[in-house]
Amino acid sequence: MNALLSNPFKERLRKGEVQIGLWLSSTTAYMAEIAATSGYDWLLIDGEHAPNTIQDLYHQLQAVAPYASQPVIRPVEGSKPLIKQVLDIGAQTLLIPMVRYCRTGTSGGVCHALSSLR
Repeated sequence: MNALLSNPFKERLRKGEVQIGLWLSSTTAYMAEIAATSGYDWLLIDGEHAPNTIQDLYHQLQAVAPYASQPVIRPVEGSKPLIKQVLDIGAQTLLIPMVRYCRTGTSGGVCHALSSLR
């Protein structure tokens, strides 16, 4: 697989490997970097219940990038424009909040946004 397109977090999930992670509700890159050096497999950077802006998420992704911990971004909601912004700042893995079911035209546009990004 092309290294630029690989997603170690998702590859390990597909293999059924156990992964230990940490949920970050901080908005600072300093905390994200400290967490990234702690040996966790993944770090969920919460944008739904923490006051993270796109810039905050970007800075946290930059802080985590040199380390083995894989960042997972949870945006504040699942609109297509926001999902595109989060992907544009470099996120590979997203946890979209409040998705009840996935049918075209439901769940606030999440399903439509995800299908059109494939």
